[in-house]
Amino acid sequence: MKIYKLTPRNPDSDVWGGSSFKGTLIVRAKETDNALRMARLKYKTTQLHKIDSQETAYGPWTGANTDFEYVTDSKYSIDGDEEIIEEIA
Repeated sequence: MKIYKLTPRNPDSDVWGGSSFKGTLIVRAKETDNALRMARLKYKTTQLHKIDSQETAYGPWTGANTDFEYVTDSKYSIDGDEEIIEEIA
């Protein structure tokens, strides 16, 4: 597994109205797509959000709306199931 840090690219964008959380996430996952999918499922809201472009049509927590980087900090274990490890407001 890898540890990813997911950060909203522009949390003030209307597309982020579709997420109940707009901070940084630390996620353990096999690949970035899995990390983003977990975030989309966990923080999805029923609130409608404005679609600015085709890139935002799928809502927040997509590659178009989220920056990610690999985390090598030893406080996060790469062993275990895929999960959202930490929310950083």
